[in-house]
Amino acid sequence: MNKVKINYYKESYVYGEFLHNKDWFIFLDSCYDVGSFGTYDILTCNPHTKMTSFGNYIELIKNDIKSNFYDNPFDVIKKYQNKTDYFCNLPFHSGMIGYFGYDALNKNKPSKGNFPDIAVGFYDWAIVIDHEKFEAYVIYKHTNDLIEDIISNFSKDIMDVKTVLKYKFFNFQQVTKKDDYINDVIKIKKYISDGDCYQVNYSQNFKANYTGDPWNIYKDLRKINPAPYSTFFNFGTKYIISSSPERFISINSGLVQTKPIKGTLKRLSDPYKDNEQKNILRNDEKNISENLMIVDLLRNDLSKCCELGSVKVTKLFEIESYASVHHMVSTIEGVLDNTHTSVDILEASFPGGSITGAPKGRSMEIISELENRERGVYCGSIGYFDENGNMDTNICIRTIMLHDNELNFAAGGGIVHDSNPADEYFESLEKVSIFIKYFSNGDFKW
Repeated sequence: MNKVKINYYKESYVYGEFLHNKDWFIFLDSCYDVGSFGTYDILTCNPHTKMTSFGNYIELIKNDIKSNFYDNPFDVIKKYQNKTDYFCNLPFHSGMIGYFGYDALNKNKPSKGNFPDIAVGFYDWAIVIDHEKFEAYVIYKHTNDLIEDIISNFSKDIMDVKTVLKYKFFNFQQVTKKDDYINDVIKIKKYISDGDCYQVNYSQNFKANYTGDPWNIYKDLRKINPAPYSTFFNFGTKYIISSSPERFISINSGLVQTKPIKGTLKRLSDPYKDNEQKNILRNDEKNISENLMIVDLLRNDLSKCCELGSVKVTKLFEIESYASVHHMVSTIEGVLDNTHTSVDILEASFPGGSITGAPKGRSMEIISELENRERGVYCGSIGYFDENGNMDTNICIRTIMLHDNELNFAAGGGIVHDSNPADEYFESLEKVSIFIKYFSNGDFKW
């Protein structure tokens, strides 16, 4: 393994200017320069192996040789996920990066849309930026023309970056109408009263047409809606833009962590009133109850792969603030046992409880019935799995799918017994208010 220091740029998208049109380019972006959220950013492209799946139907491209077959995609991933003893003090040097759609484990319901259930690449190099130390590195197993060009370009005193933000949006649509959303919330409350479930995460969706380069759209969105688990992923003719504030599962030297978000209140322009919003959220019994249900669910999920007695709630009902909303966030941690891997714990816990409800199985049945659409990437997970067994993944909320000049995104919330249907509708809009204003050119009103 080779590690070469290159020039550090606080604005990590600068590295993406050089790479964003490359095959399967992915940028795991902490938005440090605009939000001061995270420590590390990761960029890479040109994986040596690419896997996509629609249910159990798999396409595998390894060193440009394509094969198609039926198999359990998680079994295939485990076969190709290597292990190494190379130690690196950065979060990723080689391994797997990609996404798992909401229905990635639902083999009886393969995606019928443009986006696969799973799209992951196996990469043997990356640019990793450490914002704490103000350093950047190229880490690679084997040199090639691209690696040499990266080192050459980012070793110069000044990197000349020219950005052209030319794009437009039109035909914005709210697919789920207000009355339908409210009526479905009422149906969910009836399911809860009947004892079917305790909570259901119900969502509505939006779409619009666009012209222009999705990379430029991403650069704009990361400025106006920065989030710590943001992503830009370009694979083929499909693109994913994520401005997610939520971690799903991370592993660092065997320590497992998940940070579910449950509880949301919009931000206000007046600082005093905005601080009061945090206090209101912090003491809201409905949101506390909603959060606690998912904490219990995730404790159980982590326990499937963690050492007995190691799973603990380390932070409960903390308030985190983002561009348009405040969120209630809890933290659960455990120690991965020596019989399971990072992919095992993702499989055991997927999809994340914060975007299903509780109990998970019945909640997902109700979601499928009432939403009557494929969620696709939305409410799935994007992240990396390195060859040392470490991982970090998000929950794909505030996430946009772009293909063939159409974009789609969705937003929702956890419905519980005490939910007010109209309040739930408006809360779902507040979560993506920046997206709605941006993609509707400010024309959508509520």
